[in-house]
Amino acid sequence: MCHGFTPLHAPSTTRRVMRCTCGSLHVIWHHLNYALSPSEFRDLHDLLTAPAPHAARTDWALQHTAHATQLWCGPTGVTFTPQEFQSFRDLILTVPPHARQFH
Repeated sequence: MCHGFTPLHAPSTTRRVMRCTCGSLHVIWHHLNYALSPSEFRDLHDLLTAPAPHAARTDWALQHTAHATQLWCGPTGVTFTPQEFQSFRDLILTVPPHARQFH
């Protein structure tokens, strides 16, 4: 169980990235909570900077259409509107590189 969080980027109470005392990075997107290791977060970050409209990194996959973007982590997916996806992407890419590593 995770205790003690340090905000890394928190544009709102429903959209934020926090580091747990165990070293996990928690990506909060409304009621969704991805608890990621630093390497999983790096894979997600790399995926979101990939130039291809359909990209994959380890367990992550991204599919774009004209009206939506789907982000998959293994068998679990979430669908974003284009505006929501841009906000999610900005949330992840705004976390400074030094904050992504476990200390």
